[in-house]
Amino acid sequence: MRRRWIRICIGPALIVLVTGMGCGQRERTHENIEVEQDVVYAVIDRDSLMLDLAYSKDLSSPTPAIVHIHGGGWRGGQKSAKWAAKFARWGFVGVSISYRLSGTALFPAGVHDCKTAVRWLRAHAEQYSIDPERIGVVGTSAGGHLSALMGTSGGDPYLEGDGPYADYSSRVQAVVDHFGPTDFMRMNDVKGRMDHFAPDSPESQWVGGPIKEHPDLVRKADPVAYIDPADPPTLIIHGENDGSVIISQSELLYDTLKRAGVETKFVRVKDADHGYRPNPEGAAISPNREEIDALEWQWFERMLRKD
Repeated sequence: MRRRWIRICIGPALIVLVTGMGCGQRERTHENIEVEQDVVYAVIDRDSLMLDLAYSKDLSSPTPAIVHIHGGGWRGGQKSAKWAAKFARWGFVGVSISYRLSGTALFPAGVHDCKTAVRWLRAHAEQYSIDPERIGVVGTSAGGHLSALMGTSGGDPYLEGDGPYADYSSRVQAVVDHFGPTDFMRMNDVKGRMDHFAPDSPESQWVGGPIKEHPDLVRKADPVAYIDPADPPTLIIHGENDGSVIISQSELLYDTLKRAGVETKFVRVKDADHGYRPNPEGAAISPNREEIDALEWQWFERMLRKD
């Protein structure tokens, strides 16, 4: 098998890993972290769904895991070993997953995949020293939406799907949502860069048609539609000047979680557009990216390691 070396620079550390097509090749890093890339967690309709894992080789007891769900409008993007390695450096088992995109399968297939990935982690908890009772999830944009939906829809039969590892739970114990949509029908409440009701909007392409023509289906994709007091603690972070996913989407999620009695925190990022890009150009966003990273780490540290 031909292998290719990938170098991942995160902060002061350099992580080196070996990858192979369709299998979990691994290479020990000089900072005691191992990365396994392209591990197949399910095969659905002949599509191999893969994830990347990173963990300390010195793990001797069950350790909380953090799952990264990538963004890209449900039609692009990819998993990233960088995210998994970052979480491993924080002392967690780090995971980044792929899922079926709208060009391959429509909603709710991608949600089914995310839940299958969490069930796979529980099924392989002993192998990777994962604490199956302490799994968090984080994502940006569409990945933020999926992370929030994973948190609020735990156990819902429609979104659970019929994938493998059905004997294991797909529930998560902590959520970080970075600027994800939460109520599709209200994404045009404030004029932004796109018309979310248009047939070619990411939301419309994901559900298979203009969202206004499929209100019942669209509601099943809204994280706010599933909220109840049993939902896990959720950190929400959003740029105040986001022109792609308006900040009121996160305000809706935060307010609904608060009313349900769910532990939640909402951080508004000043002078930040989608992806925390400065807006206006050249502005200094506040909190800055390093501080946003610290907020995420502190949330998972507190929620996944508490007794």
